[in-house]
Amino acid sequence: MKKTINVAIVGKGAMGRTHSASIAMLKYSFEDLPFEVKLHTLVTRNKETARADADALGFENYATSFEEMLKNPEIDVVDICTPNNLHLDEIRKAVEAGKHILCEKPLGISKAQADEIMSLIDGKDKCYGMVFNNRHLPCIMRAKQIVEEGKLGRILSFRSCYRHSSGTDPEKNAGWKQNKDICGAGVLFDLGSHVIDLLSCVLGDKEENRIKEVKAVPQIGFETRKGADGKEWKTNAEEAIYVIATLNCGAVGTLEATKICVGANDDFTLEIFGTDGSLKFDLMQPNYLEFYDNKAQGTPVGGYKGYTKIECVNRLNDIIPDSVLPGMRAPIGWLQGHVNSMRNYFMCVYEGKTPSPSFADGAYVNEIMELCLN
Repeated sequence: MKKTINVAIVGKGAMGRTHSASIAMLKYSFEDLPFEVKLHTLVTRNKETARADADALGFENYATSFEEMLKNPEIDVVDICTPNNLHLDEIRKAVEAGKHILCEKPLGISKAQADEIMSLIDGKDKCYGMVFNNRHLPCIMRAKQIVEEGKLGRILSFRSCYRHSSGTDPEKNAGWKQNKDICGAGVLFDLGSHVIDLLSCVLGDKEENRIKEVKAVPQIGFETRKGADGKEWKTNAEEAIYVIATLNCGAVGTLEATKICVGANDDFTLEIFGTDGSLKFDLMQPNYLEFYDNKAQGTPVGGYKGYTKIECVNRLNDIIPDSVLPGMRAPIGWLQGHVNSMRNYFMCVYEGKTPSPSFADGAYVNEIMELCLN
């Protein structure tokens, strides 16, 4: 009989819906999982719509307070999808209640908060994971393998960039992710956290590939815009940030995050250049990873030099053998990164292992983001 893992998702916004959908997809996407993840409780403060919201997202139950949910002994995992400034308090209470925790980025709104969270979980035997979903796309898994195999040689430079156009209309009401009082920072904490984590993920855990120092330039493109209430509001968080970063090994590169880039959709790119090769990833073209082998023969007439497009699509069977949907030749999509992320996390809950990414990975991202803000 399969083990049942009961999860409570806190928040019914975009990420709450995404996590709900991804968990529901697990039984269709992977064959013979040794566990079943049940959407047990939706936590939402809106008492009038709570039951309907829970039904719409496939939950058996609902709770209208975080504390009420924690009292339920049936709940194994607390999945936090709330605004950034609530994470520390919710994590503290969930740790005290002895729950496994999955948290949307960022871990906290400062390095001090992230450090406090790491202290809270020190010595605890629960599964504490972060949601950096792009790590779980086949292209990124393959890129990480290529770096681990030493195919790039010594890392010389890099470029990690995430561009949106969502902040280009000053007539559009600002949301909580644009309000520093709620989110702690602007685009850096939202898109920038992905930028930092993806570089860290692909380069690996070697100390030589960690970021040593940064020089950052933030930008506010529209000093005033409409606030959440529709009235004129003074922008108080950066809408773009441009960073020059140096790794311990001496490699130098750029990190960029912006929501004021006209024409962008979900334009997330990563480029890494070494002495022996280079890699290029583009989230808008997620089925292919480009790899340049500098050791390839260059004659005659170019030989085999040039970027190779590796057709990663959904070829995950060597890494995730139980992956069945989509098929191995089917094109990959954004949501599948979240589905793979959920499988990774809940498998760690089942096996009692430390997930990747973990709270420690989230704390590292907080550390680098604080360098960028100072």
